[in-house]
Parts: sequence; C-alpha cells; structure tokens
Amino acid sequence: MRWLNGAMLAAALTACLTATAHAEEGEKVDCKETSLQFDAPGFTVKCKDYSRASLSVGEVNAATKTYSLFAISEADLTFLNVFSNHVLGGTRLYYDRRSLESEIEDHFDGKFSGWASEEDVGGYEVKRVTVAFKNDDPMECIAFRKMGARRQQGVSGMTVGFACSGSDRQHAVAAMKQFVGEAD
Repeated sequence: MRWLNGAMLAAALTACLTATAHAEEGEKVDCKETSLQFDAPGFTVKCKDYSRASLSVGEVNAATKTYSLFAISEADLTFLNVFSNHVLGGTRLYYDRRSLESEIEDHFDGKFSGWASEEDVGGYEVKRVTVAFKNDDPMECIAFRKMGARRQQGVSGMTVGFACSGSDRQHAVAAMKQFVGEAD
C-alpha cells in the first residue's frame, strides 16, 4: 500500500509540473541565476524561471526549481532548447523514470521521429532525432538528458533538451557539447 501512495504522489507531481512547463508564463531571468549555463560565441540566450516555492501534494510539502533555456545562433542556423526541473525537499516526491523519447515529446512541441542512440556526452544520455515543427521541413537534431539523484522508484529531477541546426547535425552536436561543458 505504501508504494501505491508514492506512485500516486509521483503522478500528481508529474501532472502539475508538466503543465508548468507548457505554460506561457515564467519569469525572464539572467541565466547565471539558474542551473542552466550556456555561453557560446554568436548565440543569443534567454532563460525563464518556472520555480515554485511551495508545492503541496497530499500531506507532503516540497518546492521545485524549474528553468528553461533557449539559445539561437542565426549565423549557423542552430538552436538549443533545454528544460530543467528538480524537486527540493519532500523525499517521497519523485519523477518516474521514463525514456528520453517520452521526456522530449512531453516537454517540447514538434514531431519527433527516427530516434537513434549516440554516445553519452558529459554524463548526458544522447540520441539522434529528426524534428519537424508545424509545416516546416524536418531538421536533423540531437536530444539529451541527465537524470537527478535516485528517489525510491524514480529520480529527484532531470535536465532534458535538444539542439537542431539548419546547417547539419554536427552544429547541433557542437552546441549541445558547449552546453554540457564538453566543447572541443
């Protein structure tokens, strides 16, 4: 019965925080104030804070640190889109472990297909993917994710994102490597 309570708490937390990720609001912040760092020449970078100081699920209280980062280089037609969400406190609250594909498809708009494994970079799980946005031609992209600490049957949080380039996938890989601190 105890595991069922944890699973229900996890489901409620996931539903609540997924809605936050898709919300249009969010406070614009200096990226240096977040856990997401990206400083690459030629990129314009914007960050938003969706954190919640108080989150109550049943009898459990916690907080979340939730940030997004969007970086674009018009010079080589490359962009990076990242979402980070971590539960603070409330050790009975956690995110279920799911596939990278599920996380990307739930947190970002677009049609994702052609998933293929890549070598991990800087502690991030990495996969190649083709992404189509609305009526645009598909782009060759790279998706990545780093899981937080284990909590019961899940994790305390994650950072997940993807990078695409109109030039070629190597530009997207270079942007992702810059983000995770593994630039060549």
